[in-house]
Amino acid sequence: MSYATAASAPAMNTRAFAVSRVFGANGRASGGRSGASSNLVINRKPASTPVRARLVNDGQQAGNKQPRIIEGGVRHSMRVTRLRDLVEISPDLWAPSEDSGFPAPVAAKGDGLAQAAIFKALLLASQHFRLYSQKTISDDNDGAYGVRFLMGSPRMEGLDDVDRVTKCVCDRDHGLLELVPESGMMVAEIKFPLPALETPADTSAPSDPETLRVERLTALVLALEAQVVDESVVCLMEKGSDDRSTFHGTARHNKYFTGMYARAPDLLHRGTCTSSSPTPGALEASKEMLHRLWEGEEESDVHLMEEVRDRVEALFCGGNGRMVVHPSGTDAETMPLLQAVLESRALARSVPAAARPARFSNPDGSATGRGNVVSLVACAGEVGSGTTEACMGRFFSKAVPLGGNRVAMGQELPALHHLAAMEAVDLVARADGSGDPCSDYDDVVEAAARAALASDPAAVVVLHTVAGSKTGLRLPSPELSTRLRAEFGARVVSVLDACQMRHHPSLIPEWLDQQGPVLMTSSKFFGGPSFGSGVFFPHAAVARMNQHLDVEPPATVAAIAEACASYLTHHDIGDVLPKLHDAMPPGFCNVGVLLRWAAGLHEMETLADATAANGGIAATEVAVRSWVYAVREQATHFQPFLEYVPAEDYGGAWQLGGVNTIVSVRLRAGAGEAFFSTAELKQVYSLMTTDFSEFLMPESSMAERRGGAQRGLTGQPVDVPGGSVLRTVLGAAQLKDLVSGKQQLAPMLEDDRVLLAKLALIASQFRHLVTHAL
Repeated sequence: MSYATAASAPAMNTRAFAVSRVFGANGRASGGRSGASSNLVINRKPASTPVRARLVNDGQQAGNKQPRIIEGGVRHSMRVTRLRDLVEISPDLWAPSEDSGFPAPVAAKGDGLAQAAIFKALLLASQHFRLYSQKTISDDNDGAYGVRFLMGSPRMEGLDDVDRVTKCVCDRDHGLLELVPESGMMVAEIKFPLPALETPADTSAPSDPETLRVERLTALVLALEAQVVDESVVCLMEKGSDDRSTFHGTARHNKYFTGMYARAPDLLHRGTCTSSSPTPGALEASKEMLHRLWEGEEESDVHLMEEVRDRVEALFCGGNGRMVVHPSGTDAETMPLLQAVLESRALARSVPAAARPARFSNPDGSATGRGNVVSLVACAGEVGSGTTEACMGRFFSKAVPLGGNRVAMGQELPALHHLAAMEAVDLVARADGSGDPCSDYDDVVEAAARAALASDPAAVVVLHTVAGSKTGLRLPSPELSTRLRAEFGARVVSVLDACQMRHHPSLIPEWLDQQGPVLMTSSKFFGGPSFGSGVFFPHAAVARMNQHLDVEPPATVAAIAEACASYLTHHDIGDVLPKLHDAMPPGFCNVGVLLRWAAGLHEMETLADATAANGGIAATEVAVRSWVYAVREQATHFQPFLEYVPAEDYGGAWQLGGVNTIVSVRLRAGAGEAFFSTAELKQVYSLMTTDFSEFLMPESSMAERRGGAQRGLTGQPVDVPGGSVLRTVLGAAQLKDLVSGKQQLAPMLEDDRVLLAKLALIASQFRHLVTHAL
């Protein structure tokens, strides 16, 4: 088969030989980063430059700089990479090929030795391959030669990552690549000669076999490299998070059934209140960011994280604050906690020991200098999982984003508790029985805050105001934090939990100007991959924290840095808190956070662009209200299996469009039945992601079977008084399509009707469906 026509032949398996991506009509390599771009190739010779095999000891004569030879003949790559243990085991031993004079049977297939040598040289020129060994398979006239190699990109964290990437690429190209065992691991192997590699597509045109050999092998390596890059991006995006982002199976899904591969185009995604896979555009943005990271080497860590910080601040802060980047909204609680610790320790230095509770005094009556922080967790149970533990300076996950360490749930962060006592008070926002928001919730929160502040003159309260809980509640009222700050000043750290990001753009700048820090994410409303987060601090708070850090002894700053190091690198802190930045361990940035933020920024910026180009924020809010009111009305049509739970609308800047973009529903098996529990709704959540059409009851209609086949993703269940709920929501990608006209409201609402109908179908046949292993 001609390589120039390989793409048209269905029997030819492999994207590596796809002519539409690799070869032009004349058999030459094509460009374009979206396929196999020349930009993907770092330090590679142009395709028109002949690449010849050479002996190891020919290197100096040829004027080529050889990688360093170390003892045992093992050659290390000199590129900057975390792949310290990945080595090139066998040096070049092949001699140059004979360009003419080989027997006719060999000429029909091509010169395997020359092909193998050129392929090997091309692998050495790329940073995405590591040669492992070569093997002479046969020495007769059909001489066959195997090249064995590993695939993986810079910043891989070890051989497990390389093994995963190598296997993924081989699985996709098993007609060309084979996985073979070598020294206790699996490596990729390509056997040469490859059929018709040196046969011209147009036999009437003169063509030099050596030129074809180089051009087509260059194109092959480019196509393989594109696949390696694709897999490496996904692999690296999974890094640097907690145990909520543990991925499994070939789809690489976490417990929310999302991952870092681009979301399927036929998935009805209404789960941006919980977790999202990236859109294709967002994944491409992550890939572009990774290329820039590779191309810039060490300096790029600093520049790219600063760029992310600048772009996010420009979108949301309105010039009123600075950002510390975080892996998730839960571990972002560490920063307001740190602000409170520093404030409380400053107070402790100015308050007589006798005025404080006895536990803050030494046996001789002198002051210990420890701070005292009480965090009030508003809307407890309807904010991020692990929030209470995080607010107490404790680990909320069995895995931490950095260091690869396993920890115990509830274990104290290192060293931090020597600096201050930390407590958290959970304040549930809904009344027992009805599940309605408590009418006296402000009074409950205020009483807790005043009690904590009265207990110790050095106590500092971290007061959370939630701008949209998991079900869209906004509690307590902002007037409460305004009143307490007016009375107690810096002893109240007034935090806006805006992690859902379902508010008007003016909210965050106003809060930064009038109140305190803001918790935010790219991975809820905006649908960036899970997780990406940050904390915005008002400029005044940044200045005050830096003043406190300046007077703390070096050992205290080191203890704070040690506590932060499980979540943050010095790149995440940047120049916001210079003394803390300098105390953090040196090293790379959190690549996973960087790439996930690149994806999130794609969604944020493209929605901002679509809004600006289509009537501004007022027109966008009209689109929001149109969708919300229509879906709420739809949700009333599936009784008795699905019951719409009326939402709270607050108006003003608290909700985009002045409406709650989270539509909550309860499910049950039929009239008079109890509503499903949280555990049962988790089964429903799982079933929504599957095609269970063949498992429906025999009497099910064709319409029901079509609905059962449609995969969808909702928000995870929330346990609230009155009955747990599932949620369907409006996300940024939907809104962008609606605002830009890419999708009209009517067909979008039909998708929502299909999703709600599937929920009702599951409820009606729940007991039947859960008896099958789907």
